[in-house]
Amino acid sequence: MFLLLKKMRNMFFGRELELRIRLFNILACIGLASGLYSAIYGLIISAGFSNLLLNLALVIFSASILWYATVSKNYQRCYIITIFIVFFIIFPMVFINLGSYTGGIPMFFVFAVLVTVFMLTGKKMFVFVGMELVLYTSLFLYAYFYPENVSRISREIIIVVDNIVVFLIVSAGLSAAMAAHIHLFDKQNKELEAARKQAEEYAKMKGELFAEMSHEMRTPLTVMSIYAQFAVEQIRVSGANEQTLADLSTISEEAKRLAEMADGTLKILLSSSETAQTNERKAMPVDVGDLANRLMRLLNPVAQRKGRNLMLLIEDGIPEIQGDADELTQLLWNITQNALTHARGNIEMAVRADEAAITVTLKDDGDGIEPEILPRVFERGFSGGEEKSGIGLSVCRDIALRHGGDISIRNEPGAGTCVSVTLKGKAEF
Repeated sequence: MFLLLKKMRNMFFGRELELRIRLFNILACIGLASGLYSAIYGLIISAGFSNLLLNLALVIFSASILWYATVSKNYQRCYIITIFIVFFIIFPMVFINLGSYTGGIPMFFVFAVLVTVFMLTGKKMFVFVGMELVLYTSLFLYAYFYPENVSRISREIIIVVDNIVVFLIVSAGLSAAMAAHIHLFDKQNKELEAARKQAEEYAKMKGELFAEMSHEMRTPLTVMSIYAQFAVEQIRVSGANEQTLADLSTISEEAKRLAEMADGTLKILLSSSETAQTNERKAMPVDVGDLANRLMRLLNPVAQRKGRNLMLLIEDGIPEIQGDADELTQLLWNITQNALTHARGNIEMAVRADEAAITVTLKDDGDGIEPEILPRVFERGFSGGEEKSGIGLSVCRDIALRHGGDISIRNEPGAGTCVSVTLKGKAEF
């Protein structure tokens, strides 16, 4: 019995149903209850056989319309049928035959108007509500001016009982309708708020993406610009030679990398945020020592022309890690570029490994970082120079964290800076 009741509750009042459908089902059940009550009450006060038939018809209609709506799913049609038959025919007949305004039936009129507001929308709702107000007002006036044509309740105790019962039925129905409506309203507000926050996060993500994209694309553009200048100078002085070809090859490789970045960024923007995060980074075996070696070969001509000396120490037996080669190249490029900018002469990079992680350290002999600035160097948007974007080291930390490690900077003003990057054996993508 309990399982049957639970099944019926889910069928007619389950939360997955639309609010109007649940309200309609509540109305049908109230029709059943009020019909049974009126039939029993009519027998008690001897309202007559016609009153009994009328209320039994209400019970049968309520059960039938509830069944039809559940089977056909054509609820709009059921709403209109219910309003016409129950609110425009049965309620007025019950009013005339069961006490008119001396009983509790007028409360059903209030119920009818409010339920019509819940069930219908737009002009249709205003038309039906207007018709109901006119009809029910006319019934009150008719009962007052033609009392001989309506039944009245003469015993006060019956009036009290009738009003109490109708009050309880109508209050229960309207309370259920209002509670469901308020619950749905709150739920929609929460969903809208969640959607708003998601949109803000997505907008923020796009802003960060464009900022990082701009910063990362600056790397190959800078390389291409520098090596293009080298090639022009070499051709102007001595014509094309092996170095010129090497410089042009570097430009070609960086242009290809730039195109791949642009293509990857476009895919990210066109995909959903979850898909973007999945497609943006795919962990592959990466040799950090080899990346450092290639980077030093790439930057060595630049360093020499700036009067800087690049030195690289790679410990034997550096294991591969699972990660993103482009991101790790970007990390090493950013910290090395900073060193090239601030060093006086020597820049030393070392790649070491132990059981816990791979560590890359980069030391320069520049002036170091001011102590009051040092704690903020990894903040996004913070920059110690006017012409910098303030996202380079922030990007480096994000990359290190995604590879299970971290990055730190220590220095003594006037004695240079040491950047230390740790990378774990498995990227946390």
